[in-house]
Amino acid sequence: MARKIIDLMIWHPKRDIRKCKISYLHRGAHKNLKTIKGTDIKKLEKGFMILKKGTAIPYHRIVKIECGDRLIWKKCGKG
Repeated sequence: MARKIIDLMIWHPKRDIRKCKISYLHRGAHKNLKTIKGTDIKKLEKGFMILKKGTAIPYHRIVKIECGDRLIWKKCGKG
């Protein structure tokens, strides 16, 4: 589900990935969560997204997607 939402935010003419923040599980980070900007995404693959720095984030690790002040999607029981 997270991939579909990110894809929509990138390609839909009325959406703007530049306003989005994506939080994902990252062991060792504060509260085991790390948040990136939508502009950090280089491309979407079948099972993960690739960041501009080359990091691959599996979609199952994404816990929350926010755009501006709105919560767009949240994984049940996470974030």
